[in-house]
Amino acid sequence: MDCKILIIKSSGWFFLLLTALLTVPVVFAQAGDKVVIAHRAASGYLMEHNLPSVALAVAMGSDYIEQDLVMTKDDQVIVLHDPTLERVTNVAEIFPGRNRQDGKYYALDFTLAEIKQLHLKEPYPNSGRFPDTGKNLKLTVPTFKEELELIRGLEKTMRQDIGIYPEIKQPWLHRKEGKDISTAVLKILREYGFTSKENKIYLQCFDPEELKRIHDELMPALQMELKLIQLIDDNNGNETKSLQWGEWANYNYDWISSKSGLRALSATVSGIGMDKSMLADEAGNLLRPELVSDAHSLGMVVHAYTFRREKESLPPYVVSFEALLEFFYFKVGVDGVFTDYCGDAMLFLQKRSSGAAAPVSREKLPSQPTVAPETPLSPAAPLAAPVSEPESVTEPVVEPPVAPSTTTAPPQIPISSPVPASGPAMAPISKPVPASESTIPLSPAPQATESIAQPATPVSSPVEAKYR
Repeated sequence: MDCKILIIKSSGWFFLLLTALLTVPVVFAQAGDKVVIAHRAASGYLMEHNLPSVALAVAMGSDYIEQDLVMTKDDQVIVLHDPTLERVTNVAEIFPGRNRQDGKYYALDFTLAEIKQLHLKEPYPNSGRFPDTGKNLKLTVPTFKEELELIRGLEKTMRQDIGIYPEIKQPWLHRKEGKDISTAVLKILREYGFTSKENKIYLQCFDPEELKRIHDELMPALQMELKLIQLIDDNNGNETKSLQWGEWANYNYDWISSKSGLRALSATVSGIGMDKSMLADEAGNLLRPELVSDAHSLGMVVHAYTFRREKESLPPYVVSFEALLEFFYFKVGVDGVFTDYCGDAMLFLQKRSSGAAAPVSREKLPSQPTVAPETPLSPAAPLAAPVSEPESVTEPVVEPPVAPSTTTAPPQIPISSPVPASGPAMAPISKPVPASESTIPLSPAPQATESIAQPATPVSSPVEAKYR
């Protein structure tokens, strides 16, 4: 029995994480290089977004570990799926009355020191997932730097590259608070040696305009060139908003699905990520049969989200988690999946690589109530009406206007030097290029004149996995 034991100190407690690798050896290239992305780390086995969960996802062999990133009041970048704290922490107990008028506790209203006083909790009680009693296990919200420190350390001790897949969450919301989250994230990535497309990293965001800004302005100024992923939301979602006629309106993603839209997008990004319900309907019919092949012809990867093994999360056309993976990896043709159950997905790909037949069904977790999507943020402005899907992706779609680039070669940003890693076992990390002391003349993130609008009554999204 090959066992790995990791000891992590969290909030004054020693948390013993025993990972028995009986059936999941650490192997990254599987079944034609299909990849497994650990969604919010190993969130199906432990609570989401914490350091032990990251270590478990690494031990299970995940190709990439996802980090959702938001900012604090004092400009620190933390790993947290929502811009708000109440779903996964005890913030209401520790800081009663610190919520906004919508009842939510925004990370932007708390300093890092305050957030470190909070303890994580399992957001889906009675789900059959990790049995958090809330008594002794005192896990905290990690910073992005803490997570990268752990991953770089594990790369050294395990002698392998570990992929990361950070997401810049809701730049529009941060912009309304006067914060530039994209620049903050890029500086941290550069500090830890993630500067090139050769590094094992995808940087993802739902905001096409922000990704273009990152590609055209921010990365050149920092002498970086990372692989970017355009996440695609449905037009009723709240992940991306733009200021139109003084009101915040939902972004319309329909143009991306066209051939001309994909071609335009390929100049900026290395791939797209989308909800699996956008690729197949409830009967298993392909909704965009040419989208994946069109993306591949342009050199882009396609990653789908989110894959869960609870029976309530399985679509009607499959009978098991493994059958769902088979359908999307090898019929739809996606290159990778975001999944809460990274260990099960790795095991599936390993069995398929060895020629073993994928099981038709397997034991599932106990039945659980359907997990409701996380409540989306909704500004006070009225939401834009949903735009119907085009009948054919071959029809020309008017692309959103892109302002001509007038940016001259911008000066570089002063950056902090990374802490040099020692030891021959760790793969070498690219050394940052020295930057001058001048500041970057970036186009300032547009500032809304009004104060941040308090969210109105949440709008439910029709997409099943809106709780990405």
